[in-house]
Amino acid sequence: MKLNSVPKLLTLLLTVGIISPLSAAPLKVAIIDMKKALTEYHETVAADAEEKVERADIQEDNVERIAAIEALEEEMRKLRADFQDATISPEKKKAIAQVFGEREQTLVALRREREEFIKRRSRALNQKMVTKLQSIRETVGKQVKDHATGIDVDYVFDSSGLTTSQVPFILYVRNKVDITDDVLKLLNKDTVAK
Repeated sequence: MKLNSVPKLLTLLLTVGIISPLSAAPLKVAIIDMKKALTEYHETVAADAEEKVERADIQEDNVERIAAIEALEEEMRKLRADFQDATISPEKKKAIAQVFGEREQTLVALRREREEFIKRRSRALNQKMVTKLQSIRETVGKQVKDHATGIDVDYVFDSSGLTTSQVPFILYVRNKVDITDDVLKLLNKDTVAK
């Protein structure tokens, strides 16, 4: 046997070795719309509702802080107008200037505190949601795996996935089994129908 025909023979044997087992039993392929599974899972719906409530609470607290800032700005406008009044004494002007300076420092502190509050609360909520959604993805993934194993599926592909060029990852699968609704039923089996 010639030395350069050995790689060709190995390639042929590997190809036959790979193809023959595949042709013996057809692969069972299933698809799932993970976007639908994740958004319609009752835990995701509950997490979204909880996030909306917490964001509304943050906004409500923010509105209260804005109102306090605006009230202080209005007080400072009045102090400025009083200070510019030509009929008041120099002592009164000095007192107004002192109060105005104190209010100005308070205003700076209130604005800074408001910004820090928004950042802190938003960051905490975002981290909480990332953790919650990661747990949800793991639960859904485990359910997909368990269901696919139970129906003897070899591969499950996400039909909602896109490539980097925004083209659907799965364009066509012959004899596919869509397990989206089955998985959703299993995930939502413990929820009360409304």
